[in-house]
Amino acid sequence: MPKPSARSFDALDSFRDRPARSGIAELVRRRPVDVLAGLVAAAGVATILVNALLLQEGRHPAPFFGEDAAVTPTAAPARPTPQRSELVAQIQEALRARGEYDGPADGLMGARTAAAITSFERSADLPVHGEPSDRVLAALLVAPAKPVPTPQPAPSAAAKPSAALRTPVPAPAPSPAVTGSTSVAGPKLMAVQRALSKLGYGPVASDGKMGAATRNALQEFERDRKLPVTGEPNPQTLRQLQAVLGAPLE
Repeated sequence: MPKPSARSFDALDSFRDRPARSGIAELVRRRPVDVLAGLVAAAGVATILVNALLLQEGRHPAPFFGEDAAVTPTAAPARPTPQRSELVAQIQEALRARGEYDGPADGLMGARTAAAITSFERSADLPVHGEPSDRVLAALLVAPAKPVPTPQPAPSAAAKPSAALRTPVPAPAPSPAVTGSTSVAGPKLMAVQRALSKLGYGPVASDGKMGAATRNALQEFERDRKLPVTGEPNPQTLRQLQAVLGAPLE
C-alpha cells in the first residue's frame, strides 16, 4: 500500500490552519455571481423588514402576523327626500276644517295625517285604510264641520258663595184663587148668568143666586178658556167673560 506523500499532508494542515475569512474569500473568488446574488437578496429582505416593522406610521393594510385588515366603514345610503302631494295637502286642509287634524297642511304624508284620516274614516263609516285617496277627499268635502266647543270661563272664587252663605230660597207660594160668590151677588151675578146664557153655557136662570146650574156653567166656561176650574165668579173668570162677550157685565 503506497504511503501518502509528505506534500499531501502539508496541504491538509495548511487548509486547517486558515482563518474563516480565507474561506469566504475563496468562495467569492470561485463563485462571485452567486455571492453577489445572495447579498442583493439579503439586502432586499432586510429593507422590507425594516420598512414593515420600523418605518410604518399607521396600521399596515396587510400585516404579517395574521391581523385583520382595517375595515373602512361604508357610508349609509342617503334617504330619499319626501315629495309634496297636492292631494295630501287638500285632505289636511279638509281635516283641519273638521277639527280632526291640527298639523300643517304641507302635503307631506306622516303619522299625524294617517291617524287623522283613520279617525275620519271610522266616524264616517268608511273602510279604514289611513291613506290619502280621492274617496277620502270627496267624503271630507261633503261632511259637515264639527262644531268647536266654546270654552266657558271658570267662575272666580269671589263669585262662588260659600256653603255657609248658600241658603235655600223658598219658592213663592201660589196666590189663592178667589172663590165663593160673596164678591158677586145680586145684579152683578145676574149679569154673569145672562152672559153665560148668551154664550151658550146653560140654561142658567138669571135669578142672582149661586146655584148648581150657574156653577156648572162657570166650570164649563173655564175649561174652554184654559182657566183654573173653580166654578166661582172670580175676577179672572169675569175678565174672560167680558172679553168674550165684548161688553161689560151689566
